[in-house]
Amino acid sequence: MARDEASRVESRKLETYARTLLEAARSEDRIYENLVPLKADADASPEVLSVLSAMAGNGDLDKLPEVLDLYRDMIDGEKEIVGVHVTTAIPLDDELRELIKSKCEADLEEDVFLIEHVDPSIIGGIILSARGQRRDASVRMQLESAKKVMTQTMKKTEV
Repeated sequence: MARDEASRVESRKLETYARTLLEAARSEDRIYENLVPLKADADASPEVLSVLSAMAGNGDLDKLPEVLDLYRDMIDGEKEIVGVHVTTAIPLDDELRELIKSKCEADLEEDVFLIEHVDPSIIGGIILSARGQRRDASVRMQLESAKKVMTQTMKKTEV
């Protein structure tokens, strides 16, 4: 019985999304025109949907044509540029941004583009991710490591 209820809830949710889209399209007289982009979004990869979500959250969806043009230009360019995800507790200032970029370019021996993220939960420090590798020098990670060492030390002294 619970499975049927979950199925009904899911169907209702999907219908709500579809009706919301339909009503919005009706108000703009774009019912059929919206089918093509909806189909494209339905086939989109998780990274495309993630970027679209971030753009929507930042109120930047109107800049999508410009992003698409830049993306095409980057594809056409032969030069390899490595995207490095940089997570800090507070936004980077220009001086620190340039220092991180220079260090990453020296380490990776490639041109680098920083993709900045702010996550106050790391407390301080920095997390770098590029090419499937991650370096976590955050205060949160240091505290977790200290906790692990202290827990292991306490267990040894109890024995």
